[in-house]
Amino acid sequence: MGILDSGPLGPFRKKIGPGIGRRHMGQNLVLPLYHKSTTPATEAQLLQRKKFGMLRSFLSPVRMLVNPGFKAFVKKNSPANAAFSHNFDHAFVMNGDVPEINYPRIMFSRGQITTPNGLQVSSAAGFITFSWLNEPQSRYCQSTDKASFVIYHPAKGTFRILLDQVDRKALHFETAVSSGHQGESVHCWIVFASANGRVRGDSKYGGIIQIPGLI
Repeated sequence: MGILDSGPLGPFRKKIGPGIGRRHMGQNLVLPLYHKSTTPATEAQLLQRKKFGMLRSFLSPVRMLVNPGFKAFVKKNSPANAAFSHNFDHAFVMNGDVPEINYPRIMFSRGQITTPNGLQVSSAAGFITFSWLNEPQSRYCQSTDKASFVIYHPAKGTFRILLDQVDRKALHFETAVSSGHQGESVHCWIVFASANGRVRGDSKYGGIIQIPGLI
């Protein structure tokens, strides 16, 4: 049964005839009833569905960076959808017929804050170290900008997210590595934001590094 919220000409909820009323992102929508297709999906459609699922699964655990990082680019959707739309076209490389995440092109944040200059990522003695160069201060490059870090372990499909760890002026950040990562490779990113968190910068890929095993 449909429910009229504002009289006979107003928006409605639930089902009326062949339509369904719902409210989404501040808009009243009328949608057709869902009809399951009996036509088998093509290979191209199956590949597209697989990519959709892969990217959503990859971005979902990083919502604490994605939500503020894409908030400024929301257009009647959500930060997660804005991040998905921005990344999708360049988020994959094909290994034969199998899509794989294109890690260097993935972005968890976008904005005007200056990215780190001369970023380097290294590992030794149970630690991962991020380092970057000093540069002149400007409106979008302040010594008090906060650095956050993402470390992704593809073999286990797990993220480590380190928010607002150091100021830009520190020029480096070191974090201990779990023993479960030793001998394996991880992907690393960094992103700067203003000290008050209101302005974000582009996330920057630091590369893939191998964690030394125990000697």
